[in-house]
Formats: sequence, structure tokens, C-alpha cells
Amino acid sequence: SWNSQFDINNTRMEEDSNSNNQNKTNNNNTMNQRLFVAAVLGLLAVAATAELTRVEVKKVPQEKRFRIPEREGQTFDDLRAYNQGKKSAKRAVVSVPITNFANAQYFGEVDIGTPPQKFTVVFDTGSSNLWVPSSQCSWTDIACYFHRKYDSSQSSTYVKNGKKFSIQYGSGALSGFLSQDSVVLGGLKVKNQVFAEAVNQPGLTFAVGQFDGILGLAFKTISVDGVTPVFDNMVAQKLVDANLFGFWLNRGNKGEGGEMTLGGLDQAHYTGPLTWVPLSNKTYWEFALQDMTFQGKSLSVCSKGCHAIADTGTSLLAVPSSIATAINKKIGAVGVLSAECDMLVAQNEDYIIKAIVEDIDPEVACKKIDACPGSACGVCHLVLSTLQQFLPSNTSEFFIRVALDEICNLLPSPNGEAAVDCSKVSTLPNVGFKINGKNFDLTAEQYILRTGDAAAGAEICLSGFIGLDLPPQIGPIFILGDVFIGAYYTAFDGANSRVGFAKAA
Repeated sequence: SWNSQFDINNTRMEEDSNSNNQNKTNNNNTMNQRLFVAAVLGLLAVAATAELTRVEVKKVPQEKRFRIPEREGQTFDDLRAYNQGKKSAKRAVVSVPITNFANAQYFGEVDIGTPPQKFTVVFDTGSSNLWVPSSQCSWTDIACYFHRKYDSSQSSTYVKNGKKFSIQYGSGALSGFLSQDSVVLGGLKVKNQVFAEAVNQPGLTFAVGQFDGILGLAFKTISVDGVTPVFDNMVAQKLVDANLFGFWLNRGNKGEGGEMTLGGLDQAHYTGPLTWVPLSNKTYWEFALQDMTFQGKSLSVCSKGCHAIADTGTSLLAVPSSIATAINKKIGAVGVLSAECDMLVAQNEDYIIKAIVEDIDPEVACKKIDACPGSACGVCHLVLSTLQQFLPSNTSEFFIRVALDEICNLLPSPNGEAAVDCSKVSTLPNVGFKINGKNFDLTAEQYILRTGDAAAGAEICLSGFIGLDLPPQIGPIFILGDVFIGAYYTAFDGANSRVGFAKAA
């Protein structure tokens, strides 16, 4: 999914019925690439040592789960009045805790049905549908074996829909059917929500994801089958006081993983005023980008106009491939991991299968085939640790070979993510994005993702910049994913058709 080329032009997509259909198609292709990045980083995260990961997955303490964040214009009297049931009071802003897996996958919980069936989902501002695995999933769907499944027969509020549902991904189509049931998010119960039950999930992307499904928070215009998004129904059913939500994503391995607020913002998680910018297109959360900077100097990449998307479902910073290549060259990044993986597997496939079947410690196995110490050490740890972690202990050699055939395709290539010398990260310059007259700088520690065990010689440092080419009719779009949102609290204001950014706290 990550060998894309990006044609820079200024053709914009018109918002008529034909463009809406094109939007949905482009949304499907884009989501595949975005989810792929998350999967790749999740794979890298589990490959450091024989342990699952060095980055702790933090659970939010129970007493913090239902903390009421402070909202702009909301006073203590408002909250007290709301708790006393006064109709004139403003509703409390709902806080939804988010789990951070290796700074690569952010997800939270949602309940579907009565009694509730619990799932972990990516809260994704780059798509619009809700889907989870189905209890009716195909026996060939590997991802289904590793995730929770929705069983309509166990829900008293289930209503049959049955319409076929499909999203095309690079590795195949995620398919299933639509159903209707109640959905609870942040303690708020949405009635009659239409969602998709996934029966077939392609490739390893979903199998290795720490999440069960996706909950889209973009606009209905790009929703597959025209399904009304969950948050839109929350607003329509008056479950929240404002058509507004915010994201704080914690970067690191300490404390809470993050927070999504519904109906307002959490001022405790940002400093200074928000810089607001109007939406240029109500499909994704899309807005005008004025320029990029490198070491404080303009890169002049938007002389004819650029657009960006604030996207919680993308782990990295997806920019036109020509720009990603230029930036990665400037910071000394090279994309060679997929080639190293192919060579490693081709030369040692039989022993790798033996190591997986017999659960041989990755450090021992990688030394056995002379991958460690050496440049292939990190990749060797990645392959063995990932497959040992996610494949059942009784997996046949046939399925292990299938997994090996796919895993190298998930790794960074010269046109995708690129690795940098970890010892030089502290010397790398800032890279910034100019939005509505303000420059939003990212330090190297913010746009470089560290994963692996440095002590074992298996640390990998990935550039946060990846090339992503979308169809020409969309134009030059920059996807500002979790790398950016982790540095800058992001507000999504549907009522006023705008997004806002402020330094995260």
C-alpha cells in the first residue's frame, strides 16, 4: 500500500453526485494506505525483543474514565445544573479515554447491542463508517480469529438490514453487510445506528491491528452506502450539546494514551488559543495549507495552493511523494527495510518457520542465522516477534508461509516510510506546516518514531514522512496524522465548519 506516487496539481473535486461517488472510492483507497501505516508501525513495535513491546499500553484508571473536561464557555454552575437535571443547563462534555499502542495505533472502546458487546475501535476522522468483525466471518478471514466479533443473535435491539457492504483495499476487499443496533460511546447511547459487520478482512493489516474495527468521524458525503456516521446521530439525537469534538493524543509510554471529547473540548490538554481554519471541503476534515518549512525556511510547496486533512486514523505525515522524498533525503533517511526482509526470508525461510513453530527466542534465532549483530538484526526481530505474537501456537507451516509472503510487503520501501540513523535524531532540524498564517513546528523527536531495543542493537528510527499519491482530481493533499495531532491538540468543529490547533499539554 505504500509505494504510492503523488501528482501535484490544483484540480479540486466538485461536490456533486458524481464527485461524492468518487470521494467514497478515494476514501476507500486512502483508508487502506492509512491503516497500512498503522499496521506497519504496530509490527515494528512488537519486534524489539522477545517481549511484546517496550511501549506500555496504558489503561486509563477507572476514576479518570468519566472525568468531565472543562469546555469553553462552560461554568461550574452549568455542570451542577446539568447534574441536577435542569433543562436550561449545558450538557457536560463527555471524555472518552484512548489507548496508545506504540505511538502507532490509538483506539478506544465502543459497545454495540443489548446487552452490550464491547469492541476496540480506531476513532478515525479520515473515514465515516463504523464496522466491526462479524460472528459470521469467513473461516479464511485470519483477522477474525484474533478479534472480538459482533453476534446479532445475542442482542435484543438488533434490527436486520442485510445490505452488502464493501471497501476496496490494496490487498483486497473488506466486505460484509449492514446491520442496525444501539451503539454506546462514552456512555452516550445512540439508537438505531447502522454499521457494518465485516465478514472478510484482507491481508495481515487487520490481523495484526490492536483494534477490532473502525469508527469513522468524517462526513456523511464519503460514507460507504450513505450510512449516517455515529457522531452525526449523536448530534441529531441531542446526546451532545454541540457539534464539536476534540483529540489529545499522548506521545510516549507514560500516562494516559489520549482522550477524545464529545460535545466540547478539554482545555486541560492544550495551551494558548486555538488557531482556527475553515474547512475547504466537507468530506474529510480538509483545510487550506499555506506552506511547509524546513529549518524555519519556506519550502514553497504550495505556490498554487495546497490542502491538508486532519486525520486521527493516519499514524504518520502523508505528503506528496516528491516532497516526502526531498525531506527524507535532507534528514538522511533511506527506505530499505522491505528489501532486507525479502532477502532474510528468502535465505532463511525454513529456519524461520522452525523458530516460529518451536517458539525459539527471536534473539537466539536471529543470532543463529547471523542476522544479529548486523543491519538485518532489527528486521529479523520484527519478523519473528510479530509472527510468534500473532499466530496461534498450533498454526500450520502452510499458514506461516502465507504470513511470511505478506509480512515483507508491509515494511517500509524506498517509496514509503524511511529509516534514519537513531544516533543523529537529536541533530535533525524542525519541519513545520503553515496554517492560517501560523507555523506549526515539529521537532525531530516528534516526527521521528523510535521503536525496538537499542541495547539489543534492534532499534529502528522511522521518518514520520511518507509519500502518498492520491488521484489527480483531488489535488495536492497533505494528511496530518497522529505525529502532528500528538504535538497539537486538534478540535473538530462541525457546527462552524472549521478545525482548530493548539500546542498540546
